[in-house]
Amino acid sequence: MMGFGRRSTYVSISAALVAAFLCAHCAAAQSLTSAPPDLPTIIRHISEAQAQNHSRNVPYTVTREYKVFGGNTERPRTEVVAKINFLPPNVKTYDIDQSTGGMGEKVIRHILDHEVDAARDPRMMSVNEQNYRFDYDGEEPVGALGCYRLTIAPKHDRKDLLNATIWVDKNSYRIVRMEGEPVKSPSFWVKDVHLILDFGEVAGMWMQTEVHALAHLRFGGEYKIVSQDLDYDVARSVAANTRPVTLRRRHSSAMMAASVR
Repeated sequence: MMGFGRRSTYVSISAALVAAFLCAHCAAAQSLTSAPPDLPTIIRHISEAQAQNHSRNVPYTVTREYKVFGGNTERPRTEVVAKINFLPPNVKTYDIDQSTGGMGEKVIRHILDHEVDAARDPRMMSVNEQNYRFDYDGEEPVGALGCYRLTIAPKHDRKDLLNATIWVDKNSYRIVRMEGEPVKSPSFWVKDVHLILDFGEVAGMWMQTEVHALAHLRFGGEYKIVSQDLDYDVARSVAANTRPVTLRRRHSSAMMAASVR
């Protein structure tokens, strides 16, 4: 009986050791899966995704409508329809097709001038290690997309760069959202501005599709600007002289509320 008891004790000790080993192994595996991803790898993939996006750019024209509201009025003070033309790699122009004029048109032209200037050298605005410092903030979905959330801080004092949070698709490493403030005021007339930029795919290109902004102007009272993309004309192949394909997309509003403190 004593020999049987010793065997039972040995078996119990062995089982306990195996169980302890398995628990330690499971804990280690869980620790590995919950560990944050390698930040330099994420940054490298973000840069590669942006380079791929630039390589897919084709000529296009987007027709965009702007409405400028003053105060709490429901009728717009100014209505503008603009056509923005893009010719890869870095030429962007615009034409005002329709406008009711006024101060609102000047504000719209300032927004469009900034968009044209930003297109001249995409490297100056690229989200990469040359322009930004990065910190990992965790994971947070945007819609149905699982995303890494990172904070970025500019390395240069340029008004085109943002102190911002970015959401990066975990699969494609494309930036799907940016939220933050320019490191410098975009103009003398704007005291500060908070931006939310959403990005999506249009005809195989990854581009900004929606903007929400809250700004405080030095003069001019309160303004709210609502913009929506009416349609895209995308040239599939310039060399083959194919006719542009018109992509009519659902209206997505982009708002800028501006007030003076």
